[in-house]
Amino acid sequence: MSKMLVTGFTGNVGYEVAQAVRARGGDMVCGVRNVERAQSVHGDSYEYTVLDYGKPETYDSALAGIDRIFLNYPPETEFDAFHAFIDRAKVRGVQHITYLSIKDVQFMPFVPHYKNEKAIIRSGVPYTFVRAGYFMQNMNLFLLDELQKNQRIYVAAGKGKTSFIDVRDIAEVAAVSLLEGDQHKYKKYALTGAEAFDFYEVARRMSEVLGFTITYSNPTIKEFKTYMLGKGLDPGYVNVVTGIHMATKIGLAGGITGTFTTLTGNTPRKLEQYVKDYRDYFVTK
Repeated sequence: MSKMLVTGFTGNVGYEVAQAVRARGGDMVCGVRNVERAQSVHGDSYEYTVLDYGKPETYDSALAGIDRIFLNYPPETEFDAFHAFIDRAKVRGVQHITYLSIKDVQFMPFVPHYKNEKAIIRSGVPYTFVRAGYFMQNMNLFLLDELQKNQRIYVAAGKGKTSFIDVRDIAEVAAVSLLEGDQHKYKKYALTGAEAFDFYEVARRMSEVLGFTITYSNPTIKEFKTYMLGKGLDPGYVNVVTGIHMATKIGLAGGITGTFTTLTGNTPRKLEQYVKDYRDYFVTK
């Protein structure tokens, strides 16, 4: 029986992909750096295998019996190590890689996903590139601290619009691409929600759902970096967050596609639904 490897399981999207695959009856194993830690959080309802891109000795055991991979790139990972894993997957007979990338990556050679897509193509393994728009779940990740402490969205995104998408919708497409087989090979899917809006509108909609006021501060890039570095955040991390929002700031992130509905027959989740589902993150006790 064929089996897939889901990487990034302890992260945002990988976990949701595992949920979506399991809901569809797919057979999988979840690649994690620390099995005991994953079990302490998620229990024994999933099968785990050790996978650490920085430790090539974990590759073969993680790839044993695997013919498909959901591949997620941890930003701290060295390119050489990540690409070595891709090449090893080819040697071990993997027949399909679905890679989580970002929307419009083909125009951004400076981002890691651009190089990783090229490495997958060079490997010769059939692929699906899931090029996702802005995650709604960024609100409960790197934007969460300011939302909890100051009830504000604090990021240098200007007045530009961005096409938000829920990671659960991304996971659904990833699962479909791996479970339905050949029809999704060599495809590049740009995924967005049904709407694009600026962060002023995000703050307004969040306020309506939560019942208290959320604001958008719209700092300059200099103000944002100075403030975040003053909070003790890692400079590299601050630069990554700044870069993520640069396309929005200059007006390049607002494009909308209907790909999610075409592939799944479903309507993308709305921002309001996301806020309702994740309400406990934003309502501090």
